[in-house]
Amino acid sequence: MRVALRMLVYVLIAYLLLSIESPLLSSFHVRMYAPDPALAVVVYAAAAMEFMPGIFTAFILGILKDGFSGGVPLGMHVEIFVAVFLACAAVSRRLDYRGAVLMSVVVVCSSLVSSLLFFVFSAIFDRDFEQFDLIFRLAIPQALISAPIGPIVGGLLSLLDRRILLVDRDGLFK
Repeated sequence: MRVALRMLVYVLIAYLLLSIESPLLSSFHVRMYAPDPALAVVVYAAAAMEFMPGIFTAFILGILKDGFSGGVPLGMHVEIFVAVFLACAAVSRRLDYRGAVLMSVVVVCSSLVSSLLFFVFSAIFDRDFEQFDLIFRLAIPQALISAPIGPIVGGLLSLLDRRILLVDRDGLFK
């Protein structure tokens, strides 16, 4: 029951962040230079959750991100978030990156991998997509903009884990 509640809290936080971010970026006309809070939730989930609940959370977050991203093939972010989760889960087995600096580094790397996967999947599945140079031009700025979001989202989810869900730092329920 607590695992399902934890997954629900992670998805709700990502939904809240995406729903706040989307209208703000549209009103300021800076949609291209947007941090990716859902990616930060996936990165944190890979370090803090067990494998099956974490990958299911990444899957749901990908569906959620697809809903907020117009013009991309359905399932694009699902594939990207599951692949990023698998990579981050492998890294988290060797390195606890839930600190601020390491979380920022992992979010930057994950954002770059996400951009690369977006390029690959667009080339394979989206025959109408022609802005490949835009992906590479925006990959590094978007990764750097996403860097500070990682520790903020990680800190928020860690706080919610400890206070509401009664989970210790190792991800175990008390």
